[in-house]
Amino acid sequence: MNKKNIIILIVVAIIFAFVGFYLFKNKSTDETLVSDSKVTNSGDAQAIYNLLQKMAKVKLDDSIFSNQIFQSLKDNSIEVAPQETGRDNPFAPIGTSVIVKDITTKR
Repeated sequence: MNKKNIIILIVVAIIFAFVGFYLFKNKSTDETLVSDSKVTNSGDAQAIYNLLQKMAKVKLDDSIFSNQIFQSLKDNSIEVAPQETGRDNPFAPIGTSVIVKDITTKR
């Protein structure tokens, strides 16, 4: 046989191998994706549900806000004056200005 016949034989063998692989591959992987079992609550989900049920019964008392001592509290916060911002790029060499270029890519 010459080289041309050998190459054709190899190509045909490869085609048959791919066709055989796809036709006779194990189809059980698709079946394992479907499950008929019922979902049961895990212990963690049940514990969270129980905590939520207990929290629903909690009543908060807001009488502290109407208390005279609470109302006598004063706000002592200090307003910070706006400061000058630093350099745009702190890692750039000193003395250089940062120039932002609009980069558009053509594909």
